[in-house]
Amino acid sequence: MMQMRKLNDDPFSHEEIRHIVKQIATGLDYIHQNGYFHRDIKPENVLVQNKTTIKVGDFGLIKEIRYPTPFTEYVSTRWYRAPENVLGSRSYNYPVDIFALGCIMAELYNFKPLFPGSSELD
Repeated sequence: MMQMRKLNDDPFSHEEIRHIVKQIATGLDYIHQNGYFHRDIKPENVLVQNKTTIKVGDFGLIKEIRYPTPFTEYVSTRWYRAPENVLGSRSYNYPVDIFALGCIMAELYNFKPLFPGSSELD
């Protein structure tokens, strides 16, 4: 297994990207259906084996969906944060994982982060 980011020198085809995004979405659906959300979806936490087997890893920030808010303001790496997290909301839920997946999909196509920045303001 290797992290997605280490494969940038070998670009993914459109079909491979669709396959990767579908597998991540399926993994997130499983997590969400079981009452949790990841809160730290980013390329470093997506493991790729032979461009065909994808696994979501690093469950250190996972929270229960039904867990009472407020949650901490810190959620995932800055580049993959949903707008509600960027604005400092402490009331959020599983859609933050879906937003991060969209950012990853764009990065797979463009070979650069969709929302890079070196600070909260960026």
